[in-house]
Amino acid sequence: AKLAYAAEQSGALALLCGPAGVGKTTVLRHVAATGLPGLPSIRLSTWADLINPDASGLHDGSCCDQASPDVLLVDNAHRATAADLVGLVERWRSRHAAIVIVLAGEGRLLSLAAGDARLEQSVRLRITVPPFSLAESHRLLASRFPGAAAGEDHDALIRTIHEIAGGLPTLALRVADIAAMLADSEPQRGLVPDDIETIHRRLCLRAA
Repeated sequence: AKLAYAAEQSGALALLCGPAGVGKTTVLRHVAATGLPGLPSIRLSTWADLINPDASGLHDGSCCDQASPDVLLVDNAHRATAADLVGLVERWRSRHAAIVIVLAGEGRLLSLAAGDARLEQSVRLRITVPPFSLAESHRLLASRFPGAAAGEDHDALIRTIHEIAGGLPTLALRVADIAAMLADSEPQRGLVPDDIETIHRRLCLRAA
């Protein structure tokens, strides 16, 4: 809803921020797939795409004349410098003054905007995507354990996953999917919170 509000403002620049795994990319993909009212042309790119010299001139804006999206969604914008972001916005606006640009990224993006007067003055809307609450995690994960009986054990599993993931849905789903596979492979035994802790430790070891 907030992105739709930003898109209603001609030439708006909006920031979509949150920690890794909180669902920013999912939000952008949903917007790109379903569209926004009155804005038929939406392009989703990552920052890496925009600075790739083989990306058909996206970074320097040379493709604007052919594509001319109404909305440009840029994921992982926190990987840029403030000067790069200013340059990107100015180049696209010089060709299409009404273009709506949404920069999405981790918290560093807010610092980049705050540290550059040109960016800070251009931003119309700052949207923060917070981690999930326990209730939201419960709604997200309940269907991941269809064979588990509802009740305290079921709630304890979800609570443990939520706490381990810190409310980040991407990590919570990853842990839950592995737990569901474990439950399917050993249907004679029920999952307990200790199983979730073991799965998390193994994931951490693999990541290391």
